[in-house]
Amino acid sequence: MSDHFFVVTGGPGAGKTSLITELSRRGFHTIPESGRAIIHEEMQSGGDALPWADRITDA
Repeated sequence: MSDHFFVVTGGPGAGKTSLITELSRRGFHTIPESGRAIIHEEMQSGGDALPWADRITDA
């Protein structure tokens, strides 16, 4: 295991999930993008911490 890690950042639709999926497919250890889980939870609970609903919370 390497002692290096990389953080993938970018705006919505920039390709973060696609990149992480491809790296995982190629055998790299990855951690899923957390933003998707937060959006899913907010949508399920009726929350408003969504990038398209609350720009202040999302910032």
